[in-house]
Amino acid sequence: MNAETTPTPTDEEIRMSRATLNVLAQRETTRRDILQKSDLIPPLPDLVTRLLVVLNEQSTEPADLEALLQNDQVLVAKMLAMVNSPFYGLNRTIRTIKEAVMVLGFRGVRSLVLATGAARYLQRDFRFYGHEPKGLWLHAVCVAAGSRHLASRCKLGVDEAEIAFVAGLLHDIGKLLLIGFAGDAEPLAGTMARVCEQERRRFGMDHTEAGALVVAKWNLAPEIQHVVRTHEDAPAGEDGKLAAVVRLAEAFAHERGTGYLRGMQPPAEAHFADVAILGLTEETWLGTRDGLTVAMDGAIAAFGSASG
Repeated sequence: MNAETTPTPTDEEIRMSRATLNVLAQRETTRRDILQKSDLIPPLPDLVTRLLVVLNEQSTEPADLEALLQNDQVLVAKMLAMVNSPFYGLNRTIRTIKEAVMVLGFRGVRSLVLATGAARYLQRDFRFYGHEPKGLWLHAVCVAAGSRHLASRCKLGVDEAEIAFVAGLLHDIGKLLLIGFAGDAEPLAGTMARVCEQERRRFGMDHTEAGALVVAKWNLAPEIQHVVRTHEDAPAGEDGKLAAVVRLAEAFAHERGTGYLRGMQPPAEAHFADVAILGLTEETWLGTRDGLTVAMDGAIAAFGSASG
């Protein structure tokens, strides 16, 4: 009995096999570059970094912030313009950083500092992801405001609401790291799950993994790193309420389409598992729409024209 022989591959099969290997090799090279070249991750502005360090210290006083900011009146003006916008709904005009601290608290001021620091990066050209000019920034501030609103609506606490704001603001920051490798490629399209798959095929990682690298380098809270890493995952109870509010806020932001070129926004996919994690019902979730609209419109008015 003759032994079975393996068919000789055709020239076409050999060509396709080599092409696949080349794609895999390029993907692995890109992933290695992203992981190993930490200089690809842009740093926060030096003053923003120093402000965040001071804001994290228990002994910090408002005067300490004013001392740091005294030589950067442009940043002060931006922060005061934001805090005096309708988004914060204050019943008096805030004229100094000290007053802002008294009204918003240190965590609220930290959110302002991060917003001014991140604006320069999120306002870049992200047409590869279907965004209009400055569109990723507009989308980010909508998700940030929506996340804060939902966190407050679900009584997660003031501190948790501010963490939700920052996590929402930076949820897509990983796109900043990947966009440099996109070249002249056609824009990504489809549901966010499909976009992540396309990213992994093209870059060897998706924007959630890349985003976790960015916020880790910026020394932001582990809770923020976790939300950035998991915000495109299917809902799971162990993710916690912060991930749930960001996912739901993003779903509503996608429904609005703010920041996207016509027809390019991902479909709105609110997961009712997230609704349940927050202790809401389908009816009460639908009842949050008006509040989310007001919060997002206010955020666009307050932060939309910010630049780093």
